[in-house]
Amino acid sequence: MTDRSSNTATVPDGRGPKGAPSGTLSARHIIFFVIAAAAPLGFAVGSIPLAIGRGGIGTAAMFIIAGGFLALFAVGYVAMTRFVPNAGALFSYITAGLGRPLGIGVAFVAAISYALVSAGAVGPFAVFAEQTAQSLFGVAVPWPVWALAGILVMGLLGQLNVELNMRVLGFFMIAEVTVLAILGVAVVSQGGASGISMEALSPAAIAEGQIGVVLLFVFAAFAGFEATALFREEAKHPVRTLRRATFGSIAVIALLQSFVAWYIVQAFGATVVDVANATPTEMFAIASRQYVGDWFANVVTVLVVLSWFASVSAFHNATTRYLVALSRDGVIPAIFTRRSRRTNAPWVASLTHSLFALVLIVLCILAGLDPYLDLFILGSVPVAVSIPAMELLTAIAVVAFFLRDRRGQSPWAVYVAPAVSAIALAIVVYLVLANMEFYTAQTGPINWILPGINLVVLGIGVARALWIRSRTPHLYDRIGRFGLE
Repeated sequence: MTDRSSNTATVPDGRGPKGAPSGTLSARHIIFFVIAAAAPLGFAVGSIPLAIGRGGIGTAAMFIIAGGFLALFAVGYVAMTRFVPNAGALFSYITAGLGRPLGIGVAFVAAISYALVSAGAVGPFAVFAEQTAQSLFGVAVPWPVWALAGILVMGLLGQLNVELNMRVLGFFMIAEVTVLAILGVAVVSQGGASGISMEALSPAAIAEGQIGVVLLFVFAAFAGFEATALFREEAKHPVRTLRRATFGSIAVIALLQSFVAWYIVQAFGATVVDVANATPTEMFAIASRQYVGDWFANVVTVLVVLSWFASVSAFHNATTRYLVALSRDGVIPAIFTRRSRRTNAPWVASLTHSLFALVLIVLCILAGLDPYLDLFILGSVPVAVSIPAMELLTAIAVVAFFLRDRRGQSPWAVYVAPAVSAIALAIVVYLVLANMEFYTAQTGPINWILPGINLVVLGIGVARALWIRSRTPHLYDRIGRFGLE
């Protein structure tokens, strides 16, 4: 028995795997999910000031560069869609190209990373909700109450029809992008602090900054874009829809966040780095009041709360679909594949993650931890490392998958683009690890213990795959082959 999945079947566009729910999602729906998961407003307010303050104004140009690298990665990623009709995303592709043990290990890492980042994002959601209620309405509701309420709503949305869920996320995303665009137009139309300049987009601005620090923040903006493949079985036309959704998501995130980083530099001019370091959480509020008005700053404050909740809900969706994919392949109990007869939502997987998040929040409350610095920042370290690392392995898997048979695909799509993206992603992984202390603001063992969680979980997944191979080889042979003829 070979260790690689012989995923060679081609599934015609528009037909999902046998037994999967009928497709209803368009590329627009899936792009909404990805952009909502990226929390464009929440990311802009929470991360761009830190990136500029610690890494320099070249942050604006780095979004474009990172988007280019990920677009190269997506060329091979999309090429495999026709031949690996399994909604397991990176897990399925790595299984097909590099073998089941590594694929299962990566699936375990992806599931725990998404589960942690979804639960962790409840922290800033609760903090901003507490501050907003206090400042706008004079209502003092402590963050633990907001956190528990957020978990409850997340769980309820997870039980609903996926299309309705995405409409909710899509509404949040449109509102966030609209607010960011209004602020940008206001800054540009008023000439910024000292005239409009393209310096932030120049190579010199990149070279003068801390590239490693900037990359860590910039790649975080794209976290979750590869989750487009998780919705393969719910897409109207799987191959075409996922191709459009993947490239569309990358383009929207890169262009939007680059524009936001660029215009916030214009808003403060020569003092932007000092302002970013002195008042990072108030930077966008200051710009909103100065260039639009107090009322707009209040709107931004409210939408930041919704943005963080949209991210919580979107990563919850991603987590549940990884659990479904693993369950369907017999790696974890079959109960996780159960769907609601009324909504078709994977209710067991959704409930499981909701309970997981609830336990983390309760432990955080009992331990007196900070919901942002502890729950979110430290909780998101595994995903900050695992996403580019999994993308690196996937790029290698694409080359390995097509090495003996190109299956009619161009050398550019299956060899050149994946190889170049693998080199770029390897550099990114190194820089992320090397600059971890800038992200955590911690020193000592914590900066290798947290990333090390990924290796521990990877080992557990590999061991599970090997156990299945030795004890139930007939089940092992099914892994990664759902939907294949």
